[in-house]
Amino acid sequence: MNSPESITHHSSKEERDYLLEYQSIDISNIQKIDILGIQFDNATMDEAIAKIAYWIDKKDRFHHVLFMDPPRLMKLRSGKKLHRITSKADMILAEGAGLGWASNGQLKARIPVIALLMDLVRLAELKGYTIFMLGAKEEVIERVFFNLTRHFPKLRIVGRHAGHMNRHRELMVKEAIRKTSPNIILFANDFPEQEIWIENNTGFFGNSVVIGVSGAFDILSGKDRKAPDFFKLKGYTWLWRIIARPYRIFRMFRIAQFIIFVLISKILKKKSNSN
Repeated sequence: MNSPESITHHSSKEERDYLLEYQSIDISNIQKIDILGIQFDNATMDEAIAKIAYWIDKKDRFHHVLFMDPPRLMKLRSGKKLHRITSKADMILAEGAGLGWASNGQLKARIPVIALLMDLVRLAELKGYTIFMLGAKEEVIERVFFNLTRHFPKLRIVGRHAGHMNRHRELMVKEAIRKTSPNIILFANDFPEQEIWIENNTGFFGNSVVIGVSGAFDILSGKDRKAPDFFKLKGYTWLWRIIARPYRIFRMFRIAQFIIFVLISKILKKKSNSN
């Protein structure tokens, strides 16, 4: 296990005017792109963060950011019971490899959860945004809190609670969220439980931007080893996760299913265009 002191963030924007660059981004240019019936936001990393910052500053309502990879897409695709979650999400970002191929090269970029999270934390420190962390085990979330406040000393984390909740603890968490009114809520839980919990508790989020970060806290705490650069650059983080945790092998079946569905979709579209 990595020690908390070894978790660092290196941004390519370290020496640049971080705030000015985000303010200059035209988020109205972010278009939607359909992949197997799901409307993805075709955005770059900077565009996604700029839009989140816009929501925070506007303070008009709750917003949900949903990350998607091929196995999740197969659970949430059109026709599935949980597809309703995608229609309610305010931003759907492509995280996993294969989505660019499925979009016929139209997708601007894959956006890893950790990468967006760390740049968003940096922006939160600069703009004074408040963060509420929810999910994972008690010792994991405490390590994440230590790591983030150590490397971002001005970061305002207004609450942190482990994700394993009984009914009484859940009521306490909801009340804590209501009282602190955080700008950003980072919720780390298993898929699709975290998405269902977000869907069922929107009334407690106020004007927060809620982001489901799944296993990101385990990585930031040092509990889980990050995928090697080769896997990340090739978009095979999912394969590294299977190697690190063999019990996740069932995800391979969903990935195979995803490939088959995309191939069928491409064939049907090609036939339709030729007629």
